[in-house]
Order: sequence, then structure tokens, then C-alpha cells
Amino acid sequence: MDCAEQIDIGELTIDAAFLARRFAISPDALRRHMKLGLVRSVVERGEGEDAGRTRLTVRIGNRTWIAVIASDGAVVSERMAHAPAHLAAGSRRS
Repeated sequence: MDCAEQIDIGELTIDAAFLARRFAISPDALRRHMKLGLVRSVVERGEGEDAGRTRLTVRIGNRTWIAVIASDGAVVSERMAHAPAHLAAGSRRS
């Protein structure tokens, strides 16, 4: 896989097509959203019994994908959450 297919999310590098599929958009659309600052992410490293695992949370609009990733890059668990549109819009206000 060449570098053009990879994107950086926080401290992680992830396959753009893999992440885009989670949001039912194309990799190009994902990159456009990122360039516009519409993609928010949090990377949390596991400690203690969760050492070696990472929780990745990625939000685009009212959709949030949350995954636990093993040290080898395998997705241990994942879920998609949807917030009502008015809450997602409100979360952008300062």
C-alpha cells in the first residue's frame, strides 16, 4: 500500500479507505473533510491491563466512530454513534 492511501489521525496512521468506509464516504471526501477541519479525533493509549491497545475516536458531523485497536493494528472492537443533528451543530459553537 503506498503512502498516498494513508492518513494521519492524531498519533496514528490509518488507511484512508478503511476509515472512509466507516463513514460511508470516499477517501477523497474524507481528505476534503480533513482539509476543511471537519474531522475531529482523539487517540487514547491504554494503560495497565489495556497496555498495547489504543482507543481511537473520530467524529465527522453527527457521526462518531469509536474503535479499540491492538498493538498489531487489528481492530478489537468498534462502534458507530450518531448524535441528533441539532446537537452535532451545537457542539461547534464556542
